[in-house]
Amino acid sequence: MVLFFSCLALIEYETCLLYKAVIKKAEDLRVRLLLFNILAETKKHKGVLEQMSKIYGQTFPPKMVDCNKTMGKVFKESIEFTRSLRRKSQKGLPLLELMEKLVDYEKAIGEEYATIIYSQLKILETKEAAMKKILEYIVMDEERHVEALRLAIRIEKERRKKRSGTEISESKVRLSQR
Repeated sequence: MVLFFSCLALIEYETCLLYKAVIKKAEDLRVRLLLFNILAETKKHKGVLEQMSKIYGQTFPPKMVDCNKTMGKVFKESIEFTRSLRRKSQKGLPLLELMEKLVDYEKAIGEEYATIIYSQLKILETKEAAMKKILEYIVMDEERHVEALRLAIRIEKERRKKRSGTEISESKVRLSQR
């Protein structure tokens, strides 16, 4: 548990950078609002985890090599995923595909927090009840992120459907005018 909180804060920081990139692609204001809400909560998670890391004298940002040792492939895969998806976003990956990938990521990261609570923090149950409770709140937030992303996906699909329907109607009008 030596660096867990600091490493988790770093994952949340990288996730913030990813959501900032994804938000820029959202044309629909409702989708943008949902994504902004997830970003705001992710920033909050980063800050809370950073404060928790200070309680244990952990430095932030931690060294990647230390987090790889402490958390194993979960840490490495999370960092690689967020950075890779952010690059893909900047290179033009469509918003809908980005959000679909984020649903899977948010589910996985929520499961990771749950695993940490029930394995690593079990020994601290009575001594560190406040930290355990905060991590439980973060798990609930991650579950809400999945719900918000699914709603954003539905909205974006509807928007695309309407847009393509409008384009088809406009094409028919042009053809009939010939």
